Amino acid sequence: MQEKPWFGDCFEFHARANYEYNYFNKVDHAIPQLSTTFQTHVLGAGIDLTAPETWNYEMEIEFADTSSVSWGYRSFALQVRKLWLDDVCCDPISLSTGLVYRDASSRMRKALSTPYHGRGNFEFHTAIGKEWGVGPYWYFRVFGLAAVGQATQGSPWLRGDLFFWGNFRNCHQWRLYAKSYFGLGSKRDVFIEDFDGWGKIGHHSVDLGASYRFRLGLYGTLRFDYVRRIYARSYPEKVNFFVFTFRFPFSVF
Repeated sequence: MQEKPWFGDCFEFHARANYEYNYFNKVDHAIPQLSTTFQTHVLGAGIDLTAPETWNYEMEIEFADTSSVSWGYRSFALQVRKLWLDDVCCDPISLSTGLVYRDASSRMRKALSTPYHGRGNFEFHTAIGKEWGVGPYWYFRVFGLAAVGQATQGSPWLRGDLFFWGNFRNCHQWRLYAKSYFGLGSKRDVFIEDFDGWGKIGHHSVDLGASYRFRLGLYGTLRFDYVRRIYARSYPEKVNFFVFTFRFPFSVF
């Protein structure tokens, strides 16, 4: 879901569709270890709206197919964000906070690639960023995000992300980023044959990613991301993610 501390135009909707494929061959502290490649396909769709200028609302739905759990509903999420400072409007930085509720399928949480801790997942996050630009276009952005969450079962989690964005006339964009995810559970071992979610496991991970986005004129934008997991503890190791995203802005006014 959207996390950047810059919102879209007031009363403008942004519809999104995405496809993700990821795979891995090993889980740290797994008992027993995987004998074959674990693969996951995810289809997602979402929509967000900024109204008025300092409030943003978003919802999304996911379906997935994995090596251990076949195609089905994975999760549904709602998010509300507030923009407190906006460097585009002469503040020194941009600052936003957000609250997310995510319902996650009990069936799909039995898959090793499903990251959610419980059936109901609550997360609070804050993002701080800075933008530089010339004329009508920004050309560089940097922002960081910190989040804390708790599900209806299991232990809390922490997340921390850092993003660097480049932009050329709003037509070509690139991104480099790092994402971290730390579950605060007390268990260390991951029992593959009796896996029941990540909520009670003290899992850690750090992912590095890069993306390219191209504007399709009036027809929206197309974006490709590649992400590689570089560190994992009690979590899937060396995961490769490939993500394709299409976004389409529209207004009913």
